Amino acid sequence: MSERLHKHRTAVFYSFAFAISWLSWWVMSRVYHGGTPGLVVYVFSTIGGLGPLISLVILERLHAGVTLKETLSQIKIRGAKKAWFIPAALALPVMTALGSLASFLMGREEQLRFIKSGPDTLGILVIPVMAVHFAASLVTSPLFEEPGWRGFALGDLQRKWGREIGSLVVGLLWWAWHQPMDLTFGQQPTLYSVVSMVALSFMIDSLFNLSGKNLFTAMLGHQSAGTVIAFLHQGDGNLVQLFLLIGFVVLLRVRERSLKTSLSPARPRGTGAAAAK
Repeated sequence: MSERLHKHRTAVFYSFAFAISWLSWWVMSRVYHGGTPGLVVYVFSTIGGLGPLISLVILERLHAGVTLKETLSQIKIRGAKKAWFIPAALALPVMTALGSLASFLMGREEQLRFIKSGPDTLGILVIPVMAVHFAASLVTSPLFEEPGWRGFALGDLQRKWGREIGSLVVGLLWWAWHQPMDLTFGQQPTLYSVVSMVALSFMIDSLFNLSGKNLFTAMLGHQSAGTVIAFLHQGDGNLVQLFLLIGFVVLLRVRERSLKTSLSPARPRGTGAAAAK
């Protein structure tokens, strides 16, 4: 294995992930002209979403000291610290609902709304629909992205630059990676979107570390954001929700430091000294 490649493998990973995803999304933007996306749009959207996983496969082929199998082995349900599954899945939706309630009480919203327009027509059935959507979507964006962001890159960056700077780099790159997709569908970048997404990334990082570097916990946290976007009313730049999220991140970081959670990579199950060489 090339020592130089191993030293810079995180930069190589991000370079391939961005190149694959952005190229696919550029093609997508050329064929999407508004309205309901067609099949070709979905195909290139999906290929772009797979960029982090494909980048990990490329690193494996380049013998950069990482394998997709070992990275995916961090997805654990049996024997996992399941208590962390609850905040990973529910913290963001609860904070979003509290933010909507606070906005209404402060007079920023004329009507108290928790469910966004469209899904609100389902009435009480929106609850089981949200649950099914959440479970089914775990094998899309969370599975496509989290093995790369948290399963591979986070550990390298936190060991090199420390817990906070490492998370900041992951969060900013996560936000930047999404921009071609967001712009294609009319979502303009704002300071609020940067800060909220980086804060969300910090939350997922902490939950991942506190759960014993369990990628399933990171996937739950990731998908909680997807479900919020799809179903919950968030208002326009809900600062209460953002402050709640930042406060939750601070609590998680304090918990990490009190437990002195390791920044070393999780050892895949079934590996021993020989496999670590």
